[in-house]
Amino acid sequence: MQIVIAGAGKYGRTLAGELVAEGHDITIFEKNEEWFEDIMEEFDLSGVVGNAASYATQIEAGVDKCHAFLAMTGSDEINLIASIVAQSIGAEKTIARVVNPDYSPPSPVFRQNLGIGALINPNLESAKEIMRMLRYPSAISVESFFRGRVHIVAVRVPEESILAGMKLLDFKRQCGEDLMVSVIRRDGEVFIPDSSSAIFDGDTIHVTGKVDALQNFYEHTNTVAPKIKNVMITGGGAIAYWLLGLMNKQRYSVKLIERDRSIAELVYQRYPWVDVIRADGTDQRVLEESNIQHYDAFISLTGIDEENVLASWVASHKGVQKTITKINRTRLLDILSESDLQNILTPHHIVSDEIVRAIRALDNSQGSSVEALYRFEEGRVEALEFVAHPQSKVIGKTLLELDLRSQLRLACIVRGQEIIFPGGQDQVLAGDRVIVVATGKRIYDLDDILGGRD
Repeated sequence: MQIVIAGAGKYGRTLAGELVAEGHDITIFEKNEEWFEDIMEEFDLSGVVGNAASYATQIEAGVDKCHAFLAMTGSDEINLIASIVAQSIGAEKTIARVVNPDYSPPSPVFRQNLGIGALINPNLESAKEIMRMLRYPSAISVESFFRGRVHIVAVRVPEESILAGMKLLDFKRQCGEDLMVSVIRRDGEVFIPDSSSAIFDGDTIHVTGKVDALQNFYEHTNTVAPKIKNVMITGGGAIAYWLLGLMNKQRYSVKLIERDRSIAELVYQRYPWVDVIRADGTDQRVLEESNIQHYDAFISLTGIDEENVLASWVASHKGVQKTITKINRTRLLDILSESDLQNILTPHHIVSDEIVRAIRALDNSQGSSVEALYRFEEGRVEALEFVAHPQSKVIGKTLLELDLRSQLRLACIVRGQEIIFPGGQDQVLAGDRVIVVATGKRIYDLDDILGGRD
């Protein structure tokens, strides 16, 4: 597919890397010549130096013939104007990144009246991701499917858990039929388990299940964590602003620490139920004086990765049961051990996953449509939700009859109101919604799960 990306900042760069790797023909717009040269050297793509909202520049870049136009610059107004121009001259799909709440209304009317295919607000999407983390305190990560009916949660196995030493053949019998272990991370290696695999203490396992079954699983396996009530946030920027809007003041007691007076005052005026402290929330002394040890969750959202890491590390060592750390430069994770941080939030990866899903769906409009796409374990694992097309090659055969490729698992099937965690004798039928979890070669269509003996 021909895809044009406006902006070579962290969002545009991340998307360019993902989409080039998927085999698409990418053209980039960037007015900053230094950024432009950097991205041209890093990836195999075409480029134009100039204003992405310019009609002449868009024509030069071939926007009128492209399948998708992705406006990812640092300016909402340029992204909106550029997307309107792109749509008007023939781009099949347009997606614009916006951060201003005025441009992110809950109703689609604003977007539809502008003629833009989709708007994505990284701060709002990040706030939603944090809320999922808070709702499931036992999980390291949470991915939602089928409108929240099924989740894939990551849980670290403690030594005293019945999971330690358990064989996968015994997992359903001991933990519940409505559950499946989809991925195991062990000593830095990630793999899709089979019936001969076992779970060891220290493993991180990704379990697929229904909400009620997962709650029973936590309690039964000694991985349950108390519900989160008291939350401390450091950094009162845009993500915190959206997050407080999503939080229920009856459910959460929140303290926010922000060093900038104007931001602190804005947060207090908008959310008077929040205890706002004007101080440096990454200073260990400030955290200790704020009684950090009495909080259930600590969320570090400043604009500096190193400060976020340090603050979360202090919170964790003071006994806070859940820490959520915003990190933009993920290479920083390479120097940290798995035990240093719990939940990691990377806004440009959240945006990238959502846009890659949309591009795959557009690229596979004649096949089984991609409804959801998540990446975890540093991008080494993908979990995708498909709607099975009537002409799919997997229809009507049992899983044992299918020639499935290695390092892949059909984690769940939803058929109407029925949720199935499939075994060898189960089948995929036309119209089923299917979760596929895989490592290695990327999956674009449900039929891509085939080919185990190629």
